[in-house]
Amino acid sequence: MKQRLISAAVALVLLAAVFACYQTVVLNIAVGLIAGMAVFELLHATGYVGSKAVLVFSVLYGFLIPFFGMMPEGAAGYITLLYLVLLVGMLLWRHNEIRFEAVAVSFFLSASVPAALSCIVRLRDQYEDGLLYMLLCCIAAWISDSCAYFAGRAFGKHKMCPQISPHKTIEGAVGGVAGCVAFSLLACWLYGLCRQGAGAELQFNWALIALLAAVCSLISIAGDLTASVIKRQRGIKDFGKIMPGHGGVMDRFDSFIFVAPAVCLFVRLFPILTI
Repeated sequence: MKQRLISAAVALVLLAAVFACYQTVVLNIAVGLIAGMAVFELLHATGYVGSKAVLVFSVLYGFLIPFFGMMPEGAAGYITLLYLVLLVGMLLWRHNEIRFEAVAVSFFLSASVPAALSCIVRLRDQYEDGLLYMLLCCIAAWISDSCAYFAGRAFGKHKMCPQISPHKTIEGAVGGVAGCVAFSLLACWLYGLCRQGAGAELQFNWALIALLAAVCSLISIAGDLTASVIKRQRGIKDFGKIMPGHGGVMDRFDSFIFVAPAVCLFVRLFPILTI
């Protein structure tokens, strides 16, 4: 438990530092590192590493995706094309060692996971109040999970998906949704006060904020269960060991990969605040 608390404290300090510099390239670097490590862990966990060269190409490509928005027009396409050429080249050169499905899975994971995580960068770049949307992502991915844990410990009786995650309960899920809604509303209210102090008068659609929080809390659960399925199928407890007591990057960001795109899409379709 002590090791787990220390890891959590270090992670919170790093997260606070990233949020403090969110308007700079620091956010891109942080998301790139997380994306690269997530790709590395997933390829190892699924057994589709293929070769060290394919692994290196995939991790590097995943790291670069959060920077695509900063690059000249067309650069992202050229980088993706180069990555594909390298993968196909490795497949042809070492066809006796590298299977096609390993190359296909490598491309899918190295493109989809970093792209999903990069939605946090998109929220910053496209919205003046992107910081709030980033915070809502964190609440849905992590605060919701903590609320579900404590609610499940206190009231949990009915198992939700015992074959996938034996400890998750319906009562815990309800507590997670309720906690996510409450903390999201509180975060928006506090953010509004801060912006008001800076001279901006924000108008919040509280019903939409509550809906966003509830939906994203459920999506967070789906992300966590998806990661649990992968780990069960591969017979592993954690994706990695980079965070003692917590596991790997994927063990902490499995829900975030699902939540960030959901928030990005929701706020695009349904504006939750106006100035």
